Order: sequence, then C-alpha cells, then structure tokens
Amino acid sequence: MSGTKLRVAIAQMEVVAGQPRKNLETMKRFVDLAKQQQADLVVFPEFCLSGRYLGNRWHDAAFIGDIAYFDDEVLALSDGIGIIFGNASDIYCNVPDLPAGEIESYFSEARFCRNGAWVPFEKSCDCDDDCDCGDDCHGGDECDCDDDCQCHESPYYMFECDGREVRIAICLGDLSGAGYSISGVMKEFACMADDCDIIFDLCSSPWSLHAMDQDVEYEELDERADDEFDDEFYDDTPLPPIVRVNCVGMQNTDKAILCFDGASTVYGDGYRSFACRDDFQEDFLLFELDLQTGDMSSYSEFTRPFYDDVDEKVLDGIIWGLRRFDEQVFPFHPKWVIGLSGGLDSSVTAALMCQAFGGPERIVGYNLATRYNSDTTKMNAYDLAQALGIRLVNGSIEQLVQATDNVVSLYGYPDGATDGLVQENIQARLRGHLLSTFAAIEGGVIMNNGNKVEATFGYATLYGDAVGAISPIGDITKVRLFNIARLLNKRFGKTVIPENLLPVETDDGYTWETMPSAELKDAQKDPMKWFYHDWIVEHLVDDPDFTIEMLLAAYRADKLESSPVGKWVAFYGLDDPKAFIEDVEWIERQVNNSVFKRVQMPPTIAVVRDTAGFDYRENQMKCEHTHRYEQLKAAILNNARR
Repeated sequence: MSGTKLRVAIAQMEVVAGQPRKNLETMKRFVDLAKQQQADLVVFPEFCLSGRYLGNRWHDAAFIGDIAYFDDEVLALSDGIGIIFGNASDIYCNVPDLPAGEIESYFSEARFCRNGAWVPFEKSCDCDDDCDCGDDCHGGDECDCDDDCQCHESPYYMFECDGREVRIAICLGDLSGAGYSISGVMKEFACMADDCDIIFDLCSSPWSLHAMDQDVEYEELDERADDEFDDEFYDDTPLPPIVRVNCVGMQNTDKAILCFDGASTVYGDGYRSFACRDDFQEDFLLFELDLQTGDMSSYSEFTRPFYDDVDEKVLDGIIWGLRRFDEQVFPFHPKWVIGLSGGLDSSVTAALMCQAFGGPERIVGYNLATRYNSDTTKMNAYDLAQALGIRLVNGSIEQLVQATDNVVSLYGYPDGATDGLVQENIQARLRGHLLSTFAAIEGGVIMNNGNKVEATFGYATLYGDAVGAISPIGDITKVRLFNIARLLNKRFGKTVIPENLLPVETDDGYTWETMPSAELKDAQKDPMKWFYHDWIVEHLVDDPDFTIEMLLAAYRADKLESSPVGKWVAFYGLDDPKAFIEDVEWIERQVNNSVFKRVQMPPTIAVVRDTAGFDYRENQMKCEHTHRYEQLKAAILNNARR
C-alpha cells in the first residue's frame, strides 16, 4: 500500500564565487520552478551563496557575516516549500594559538527552512552535547568545545508532510568521493538508518579526471559502511536513499581554474537511480519518494550524458573553463591575442578559443616568424586561421633580433655573445614582448599555449612563450592533445587542426610528418620523448604515491617493458640500462631546475587533479637521491635486472 509521497527537487545551480547576490537570484529562479512543480523540498549545493574557493576572503569576518545575512533572504523564499542549502557560518571555533590579528576558522553549515521558518535539528539521543560549532569545520583544526556524546548518533531534521513525520539527515562534503572517510559523518548516518527517510549530501566538488576515477556507486557506499562499522553501531541495515547535490560553474584557487560538472545524483535501491547532467550545465531534477515503501520515481527526463570518450569531457571542461573565466574575469569582452606558430599547441588552443567564445570575432592571431620557421608551419597557421575565420597577422621578428644584438654590443659584449641558447631565448622573449604590445594596442589579453609536458620540464621561456592570462592546455599532455585535436576537427566538421601535426601510431612506434619544434634554430626538434615522457609526467605529477624509485624498481624487475608504456621504452632505446638512467636523470634535472618557471606560469585549467595547486606542491630546493635510488641505479647499470 502506497504511503506519503515526498516530492524533491534538485537545483543543480551555477555558483559564482564571491557573488552572493547573483547566486541568490539563481536560487530564486530554481525555487520558483520547484514551486511550480509542486515540490515539497528543493535542495541546493554546499556554498551555494558564497562559492567554495575564496582564498583570504574566508578570513574576512565582515564578508562571512554578510554571507550569513543572506540566510534570511532565502528564508523569505520558503513560503509553501522547504529549502535545503549549504552556507558559510559566522560562528567561529575557538582555535588556539592563532597568530595575532588572524580570523578564526569558518564553518560550512546546512540550512533547512520551510514555510517561512527554520527547521531545527533534533538529536536522536538524550545525552548532553555542548558542541555548537556547526556541522562541518573547514578550518583544519578541531574546536575545543566539550562534546560528551558517546552514543554515535547524529542530529536529524524532522518535519511533517501530509500528516506523516519525515526525518532527513544532511551531510556536507561529497560522500560519493572515494577519498572521503565514511567513518566520520557517514557512520553517524548509517547507525540511524532505521529512523532516517532520506540523506541529502550537499557538496561543492570540482571535476577532474582524478575525481572521475574516484567516483563510487551507491552500493559501494553501502558495502564500505558495512565493512567499516562494527556491529555495535551498524547492523547491516540498508542505507536510505542518498541525494548528492553538486553545483556547476568555474572557481579558482589563484593558479588553478576549477570547473564543476554538476552530476547531481539520487542513489537508491543499490544503484544510481536518477542523475542530472554532468556536462557543466545547470539542471533541475524532480523525483518522488514513497516514504512507506521507499520506491522512487522521477518526473524529470534522465538527462545526464555519459561520455563515450573521456577526452570529450576533457574538451567540454576546458571550453567551459575558458568561457566562464572570460565572463567572470574579463566581463568587458576584450580581444584575445594568441601567437600562432603553426604547431599543434597553438592550433588546438585557437580552436578551443573559438569554441569557448562563440566565434572568431574576439580572437587575433600573430605569426611571429624568424628565419628558422618552416614554410610548413607558416602555411599551417594560415590554413588554421582560414578554417576558423580568425584574423591572422603575419610578420617577422628578425629586425628585432638584430636590433637586440646591436644593443647588446653597445653594452660592451663581443660579437657572438648572444649565440646558442641565449639567441633562442631572445627570440622567445621578443615574441612575448610583441604579443604584449599587440594586446595593449588591441585592448586585449594574451592566451598561453603551453602544454603540461613543457611546463613540467621547464621547456618554456619566461616572459616569452610563458606569458598569458590563462593556460587552457597547461594540464594536458601532448599525447592527450592528439585526441583533443581530432575531436575538435570532428566538432567543426572539417580539418581545422592540420593533419601533418598529428602522429600516426604504429606497432613499433609512430610516424610524424611535422615533428614538434620551437623553431628557434636550424633543424630543431623538441627534446621530449613523446608518449613515454607523457606517461612519466602523468605519474610524477598526478599520482602522489608515485616516486622515481618506483620507476627504477619497475625497470629493474622487467615490469616497465611489459606495461602499457613498454613499447616506447624499446622505441627510444631505453631498454639499454645506461640510456634509461641518463633519461631518468635528465627528467629529474629538468623538473627540479624549473620550479621557478612553473610558479610564474599563468593560471591553468585543472583537468587531472580536482585541487590542482594543492595536491602537487613544490618548493625551490635541490633534491638529493635516496639510498634506495642509488642502490637501484647501481643494480640497473650493473645489469642486475631481475
């Protein structure tokens, strides 16, 4: 027999960090829609008014107080409906040993209002609990309040729906992430599953390939709960439905541009029941829960697209990040200036700009040639501009190069002082100088073209090809760019990225018509071992558990050759132990000696790690080899592989 039905609306809204008034208007729009659909509850993400990544604004007591002020604005919207949302609290923990003048830690708290009143949370036990510091401390320190509760039960919210008492629990912080410790908040929810009708998980989780790998299904949450809780607190009672509500939008941690894909999901009956779209767009999902039977039905179309190719989502994420960065940081719509060399990186970046900005009108390309630029790459730049419909300005920087040599001689340096690498860097910096000049003339900003492998190895010239307001492909390896280029050609329905820039992989290696080159000297080719070095970079930078000793150990145990990167070990002659060690130590030198460059690189759209800029931390210090490294190196060079 069917019981009371609870109609729940998920508001997968776009959150703009630091703009609570704009976010409130978005909430109003979703509340009105939920009322039109006769929903009992409408649920918003965590930090839906403030945004999550605000830097030092979190230490601004006036700002936090202002954010809390908007609670009353939301309360006024709740006439005839329940509204659940996450907001920052103006209540602070008493954190000891704070430096003088610093603001204490803030809290993320759940809010629940209904019919113009706040719904208080109820305790599921009768013990004394003096903790009033909120649901979730994001300050990184434990508060010093007294918490005498030993019953492992959690507060819940209770309200009446059609004469039936409804109990809900609210969690903050994304239970679906595999990195989340269930033994915390989830433990409390699981042990009260008999009494709780539904759990709302409010989160503000950026998208990344790493986050995609860590996504878990509902049944895994249930299994992990069963594994982690002892029988005293968890009796194998199935978890109630879990509603994960996430936002969309772009926020940043200063150097990392983070994109939020949404993917709000309703978990029930041991599987993913309903889901919002996960392509970085706002969405509204309405479902109905039978409180008697636990059955659920959706009144919204299942709109979540499942990407057949993960790089399709990478492509959408970069385009979304570029578009929102442009809108938020440069609302005056400046021209975007880009150096078009005719190589792969600049070609892909220009195509991404056209996709992000809706057309070629705001893009100006400059081919800044020297005597070293080939006719092939110059023609590539021309063909690309024609295909995209962007303005391309051709010219040569040779006069500036010669003028620099002349000025250097006036300072007493002999002829030939600028030969070699100095001359290469002069050319790169002159290109950066001209792009900056052109951007000033056009009233625009510069787009950076560097990829992840170049940034990791420091294969860039400061104030030259390292300039720019944002780096759209700075978290993308060259190998992934090959697929991105092909996808862009497919989306444009024609050849935009020249085919001569894309390698053809063979059983033994690859063939390449136009090898990557900085074109700063005769017959120059990039020093990277493509495919192999891309794999190395992905592991060194993206896997916090990967060490150089692990690479050597795998090589010594003959496991590297049998891995997915094995054919590239043979292709580049790295099956010779001496060549392998020389390459490893070249990589180490390049990475360690270029930290000062990376800290000055433009902000980058984060693709691989969800908290890029925090996960992989660097400092400028020289690194010594460990005893383990030296032992493995000696064994490899002595052919003691096993």
